[in-house]
Amino acid sequence: MTKELWPLWVMTKIELTPAFLIHRRMYQGSSLLLDFFTCHYGKIRLVARGARSNKTSLQMFQCLNISYKGRSDLKNLTDWESSDQPRRLLGNDLVLAMYTNELLSRLLPEAEKHQKIFDGYWNFLRIINEQSETEKEYSLRLFENLLLEELGYGLEFNKDFKGNPIDSELEYHFQEHNGFVPRADGNIPGEVLLVVDDGGDNGRLSVNHLAILKKLNRKRLRSILGEKPLKSRELFFVTN
Repeated sequence: MTKELWPLWVMTKIELTPAFLIHRRMYQGSSLLLDFFTCHYGKIRLVARGARSNKTSLQMFQCLNISYKGRSDLKNLTDWESSDQPRRLLGNDLVLAMYTNELLSRLLPEAEKHQKIFDGYWNFLRIINEQSETEKEYSLRLFENLLLEELGYGLEFNKDFKGNPIDSELEYHFQEHNGFVPRADGNIPGEVLLVVDDGGDNGRLSVNHLAILKKLNRKRLRSILGEKPLKSRELFFVTN
């Protein structure tokens, strides 16, 4: 055996690491191909052999402790247990949670730890059932901002494109490669940017303000997601 081939034979074995299931699909008949977002190892892809025929109890939106092993890039899920309460998400709550999963599935790099994103995602799932619709929208915008920030696409919401402090009395226009430009015909109030900057109480934001932030983040996300549309409503549904 040559020295160059040695790494191909090294067995990786991970025991009970915290993880969320973020995507799944059928694989080779009775198995499932699973994407997990793990606390310590980032996004990973595993095979759950025979999981479809065994009516697996693997749940979305619930923190699991998973074990896996293998020598190749595609390793085998060997065990799992719940470390979190099950969440019964329905209606809009389910759509929002599926949307966050698709963002993670599409944007996270493979095998790169992102502790802040993991914690932010778990917190979003914890609170979604307890919030009003406007609170949920604001929490989602904050999660999008966290995700973009940690992946290197963050914005300074308290400064304009020249580095001047945002003025709560002015209106701004967002330019993708420059930032916030003060303009008389701007569509983003400075007061909204300052609320987002301090992560403050969304009670200061109107429904119209939340719509402005949604449009802003769609524009930011589009530049890195590309032209392929999000299909959040179709994720995770596997026909048995």
